[in-house]
Amino acid sequence: MRRPHPGRGYELRIGAVLDGPRMDTVWSAGKDRFDAESIERCALTRASDRWRLYVSFVRRDDRRWRIGLVEARAVDAFDPADMVVVLDPDDLGVAAVKDPWLRRNGDGWLMFVSYGTLPDTPAPELHATGDALSTGRTLSATGVAASTDGKRWTWEGSVLAPSASGWDSFTTRLGTVVRDGAGWLGLYDGGASIADNYEERCGLARSSDLRHWERVSVDGPAIGTARGPGGVRYVDITDAGDAFYEYTRPDGAHELRLTHTG
Repeated sequence: MRRPHPGRGYELRIGAVLDGPRMDTVWSAGKDRFDAESIERCALTRASDRWRLYVSFVRRDDRRWRIGLVEARAVDAFDPADMVVVLDPDDLGVAAVKDPWLRRNGDGWLMFVSYGTLPDTPAPELHATGDALSTGRTLSATGVAASTDGKRWTWEGSVLAPSASGWDSFTTRLGTVVRDGAGWLGLYDGGASIADNYEERCGLARSSDLRHWERVSVDGPAIGTARGPGGVRYVDITDAGDAFYEYTRPDGAHELRLTHTG
């Protein structure tokens, strides 16, 4: 859940769709329980008899986006006090790392993330606002990390970077991946400048191996409007074919929507 600045991402909720389109909250925690300045997109997975929650958050002390992990035996039993950082921007040599999306890859895992590139020259003010990605001093690209156990991760670097020019020359944030014949179809959020922050649009990309991606949406967004109401971003498609996405309303607010693709 998010409010305008200074509230920002103030609460994390896990919802369950049990019957029809209604989503029931089964667990929630405010950002203070994570000692966070803000929380944004997180990822929930199941590994054997445990649930894993990967949390995208800004730590209060250094005001940098990073990703933490909390485990629990039940989806309503997460304790934020148990969170450990699994991807830290300083360790990766990037300005920020956030918005995890996970996929099984053989016996291991891949974690796709949004990360901020470091400026060419030192920028002491980069983290002054607690959101390096909204300063205009860094580009937002997609990177990937690999793991055999979901706890210890190896950073592999960029897999989808902003284009040299065009509608996605500032942001390319891969949000979900589905099988497409012998390869993969990815849905990503793109933007041309800092003015598109919070109003990115949905594009398509293809890959044969999940690590090398080629844009399909070269001339503009593929899903939703190109500007104004009707924008689509943060798409996530489940194995059952349910597509969740954020939709821009006429009043400028964003709502979570669900559609069935199967």
